[in-house]
Amino acid sequence: MSVARITRFALAGVLFAATLAARPADAAAPSYADFARHPTLGSPALSPDGQHLAVSVHEQENGENSYALAVLHLPDLKPVSRLKMNADYLPLDITWVDNERLVLTTGKETGFAEAPSATGDILAVNIDGSDKRLLYSPSKRSSISAMRTILSIPIGFGQISGVPDVPNGHFYLTVYPFPTRGGADAQANKTLIYDIDSRSGSVKEIGSIDRDGYDFLVHDGVARYAFGEDNDFVEHVYYRAGADQPWTELPAAVVGKRFQPRGISPDGQHLYALGNPTGGADALTVSNLDGSGRRVLASDPRVSIASVAWTPPHQAPFAAIALDGKPTVTYLDDSRYAAAMKSLNEAFPDHFVSFADMSSDGSTILVRAVSDRDPGTYALFDTATGKLRPLYQLMPWLKADQLGERRPFWFKASSGAELGGFITLPPHRVEKNLPTIVLPHGGPIGVQHMWPIGSWDDMETQFLASRGYAVVQVNYRGSGGRGKNFEDAGKLQMGTGMMQDMLDALKWAEAQGYSDPARVCVYGASYGGYSAYFLPVYAPQGTLKCAVAIAGVSDIRVQADRSDTRRSRAGRNFLREAWGMDDPAYIAANSAVDHIDKFNVPVLIVHGEDDPRVPVQNAREMRDALEKAGKPFEYMTRPKEGHGFFKEQNNVDRYEITEKFLLKYLGPGAPVAN
Repeated sequence: MSVARITRFALAGVLFAATLAARPADAAAPSYADFARHPTLGSPALSPDGQHLAVSVHEQENGENSYALAVLHLPDLKPVSRLKMNADYLPLDITWVDNERLVLTTGKETGFAEAPSATGDILAVNIDGSDKRLLYSPSKRSSISAMRTILSIPIGFGQISGVPDVPNGHFYLTVYPFPTRGGADAQANKTLIYDIDSRSGSVKEIGSIDRDGYDFLVHDGVARYAFGEDNDFVEHVYYRAGADQPWTELPAAVVGKRFQPRGISPDGQHLYALGNPTGGADALTVSNLDGSGRRVLASDPRVSIASVAWTPPHQAPFAAIALDGKPTVTYLDDSRYAAAMKSLNEAFPDHFVSFADMSSDGSTILVRAVSDRDPGTYALFDTATGKLRPLYQLMPWLKADQLGERRPFWFKASSGAELGGFITLPPHRVEKNLPTIVLPHGGPIGVQHMWPIGSWDDMETQFLASRGYAVVQVNYRGSGGRGKNFEDAGKLQMGTGMMQDMLDALKWAEAQGYSDPARVCVYGASYGGYSAYFLPVYAPQGTLKCAVAIAGVSDIRVQADRSDTRRSRAGRNFLREAWGMDDPAYIAANSAVDHIDKFNVPVLIVHGEDDPRVPVQNAREMRDALEKAGKPFEYMTRPKEGHGFFKEQNNVDRYEITEKFLLKYLGPGAPVAN
């Protein structure tokens, strides 16, 4: 990109800069409703010709959530059509198959601690809302309109897996068949991928492998790679030279501990992949098609390459992104796409700017900007003129100046490992001796805290910061983003090593002068909720003043017996390897309900009564044990809520109860500085 064009781009981006700029602080912090409110517009998808956006729309009707798929004309965002979804369902994986037609997966509302749950139903609809068709469903097998497609594919779970390089109304559907026999260890031992005509419903199988839960890499309409983990979490990769060729497994020496195919070069001669044979931080590599001759294109000494930016089809990578604090970019060439991304990030240094989507010819780019105080702002970038046109923000009611800075840190833990994390500082306060909350992420294996807000864990820090509390988050052993060895180091460390890593991060914050050691609370959801139950047991007495446990595990036995995780063999293996499900001594040692004598802080227990992932029995057992022991607690559950609360009013209630609880047991947040 020329200097003149960059200058034009910078001038054209003034309006976008105004959208991103921090606003003056209001008299009061954001309200409970501000944090509980769902975005009206979701993440958009750009049509192949760059003329339209398709986006999920959320509204409230009589206190209940309502969703629709909307198609908007560009650049004026004028509505073209609107497809209303059934109650409690929302559009996911919105995919353009040509300039006039879309396919999407339906999802069902779940709690804030996890993403909406896909149902496996696949719909197609025209841009004007006509010719709506159910193309696949694991349950609606008798639908007349979809019978031709549905009956051609096994009963299972369907997932949209991409589209041909040249849009032609077709898309790829990966299907994970349900087992045909019962029993605890039943598996289908099959994964299939199909090319489906979204208009006629005709089906063509383009790949099949006798393995469960695998992914495919399609090139020129042929499934060339199949890859995934076995029940013991060992990765395997299979390759074939053509549609009529058998699958051949790549040698273990090539695959190593992680090798995930991501794309084939435009000339069809080389494979791009993410991974690291020794289990360290994942790198972006290029190799021969059989995995030999592997060469590193981009890597980071501490963290994995998290994502790759690609040119339009036939695709080639032009940038690799690593999440070391604020995302960092390695540019792989000097193409117009690399120049545009580099210029955008230089123009808006407080944000990380990436390409969310792109027209088929690359002339129009859907730009997404995120930051530690902005969950997402979208704009259109014209590569020919360098002009940038703002579209919308996901949560414009949250003002940047009312939110806290998420400051990354690294330190050496007591284990000898170097650990990274973030401290979110309350806005407009003196950064010294702050009341502090330790907030672990959920998962916990393979999940990580990141600099941009957006996930529940990281968004929740802003609620707490706005109330005057500092929040410490560490990517403890087992977290994602640093390779397979780091993830494996978290197994059977839920109540020991991970707890120590959290305490080490807290000690770091105290040593820096940020945190007041006399005013510390632990707060989290899912595994973070487990931590809120168990850190008071593990930590030296007096370390903590209180705990807030949301959708937390108090009894590992409940997970082993009732969690939906145990429904698959891989899930049961995870419970065994990570949670010690088959070891009664480990379960007793690491279940907080077995250590009520050591639990000496007040706890706020929050749980959805219909939680399938962490059954509400965890909350009830902990409540009953604390009540029997005469120890202080507060208890909040809500019916028709799953793994966390989804309904806005329930979250408003939760925030109000939480703030009162923290005020009572931790004390008020730091006052705003004069």
